[in-house]
Amino acid sequence: MKMKSATLLLVISVFFLNFILIGGYFRYFLIPQLREAVENNSEQLNQDMEELLNAYHKQDLYETSKTFAQERNLSIYLENTSGEVIFNNNPDIWKHKSIYYVTTFLQLDKQIYLVKIFRDTNTTNIPALNNFILFEILVILIIVCIIFESTNQRIISPIEKVQRSIKNYKFGIKPSRTNGKTEIDVIQNNFVDLVDALEEEKEKQNRIIASISHDIKTPLTAIMGYSDRLLKANISEEKKLDYIEKIHNKALTLKDLTEEFDDYLSCNLKDTLKRETIEIDEFLNQINKDYKEELQEKNIKLTITNTIEKGIMHVDTSKLKRVFSNIISNSVRFLDKKGKIHIYVKEVDKYFEFTISDNGKGVPEQDLNKIFEPLFTSDPSRKISGLGLSICKEIVESHGGYIYARNNKDNGLDVIFTIRK
Repeated sequence: MKMKSATLLLVISVFFLNFILIGGYFRYFLIPQLREAVENNSEQLNQDMEELLNAYHKQDLYETSKTFAQERNLSIYLENTSGEVIFNNNPDIWKHKSIYYVTTFLQLDKQIYLVKIFRDTNTTNIPALNNFILFEILVILIIVCIIFESTNQRIISPIEKVQRSIKNYKFGIKPSRTNGKTEIDVIQNNFVDLVDALEEEKEKQNRIIASISHDIKTPLTAIMGYSDRLLKANISEEKKLDYIEKIHNKALTLKDLTEEFDDYLSCNLKDTLKRETIEIDEFLNQINKDYKEELQEKNIKLTITNTIEKGIMHVDTSKLKRVFSNIISNSVRFLDKKGKIHIYVKEVDKYFEFTISDNGKGVPEQDLNKIFEPLFTSDPSRKISGLGLSICKEIVESHGGYIYARNNKDNGLDVIFTIRK
């Protein structure tokens, strides 16, 4: 349940709990004791009236009324049939119609009098009324304890758990996922997702660093070895030229590796795209011009089929050309004589779809989803860094498209990617 809904439900529940407790207190404690006090007061008033009437027969009416009123804390009203008020020590009290009083007629010396007496009900001796404030304080304390416990379970404890998870992560302890559905549980799970992403990125960066170290160390070791031979050994000019050529080739390998790493880092920066508008036909003509002759020299046939009329792309052409370069270079490594590379372009919904096919060796099915991961390579000698197709993925996704691969009927590989129109 959402915290907002849970809090509202708690407030309503607390209100009804307070209402029920106070209502029960009134019903079973206060009202019975008030009723008993009123009945006792009524009984006492009747007894006072009887004694007052007896006293009237023996003493002066005014003095008797005054004495009784003072001694017994009574309000007395005495009036004869002529409407003359003989005694009234509390004129205002008789204006209230809701008060309970005792009234009767007195016949004395052939004269009839109206007598009314009233006394306030003594509530000071009603325990339930005196303890009502204490009861309400007790109810409030119970409610506060309920609210605190509920708040502690739903808010304070989960927040402390998140705080502990953050603190523990500083010391290398990964947070755990929770099954709760509250907003704080969502925050905890989002933190777990963030930690997983950070750990994955950290592992990825460690692999990249290890790969850089390995890929650079191999040609660098060869360069140092040939350099030592040139400096120390008494060798022929022919050998010197051979060593110099090998050093040069290893240096070019280092250059290619560092450039590929630079490309990978730059492709991760989505804001570096320099888009321009270009027609698909024009772009494909540039690709054909760039690769046709080079591939022909390697006995590889390049064909291009474009099914789109007047298709216009808004792309970073240099980066998109890098996609074609990496995929074609990847195909060339696995092509034998009479190799074929075919580029096919069509329109699919909101995308332009490019398929680059070859008739090479293909990729094992279990590796099809891995070839776009950074540093993955099927080259056991690691003459390449394994970042080429990963760079393609970054570029395609930065253009709002997607990329995947599949084996084709010619036992080769199809690499399919899209560019949003």
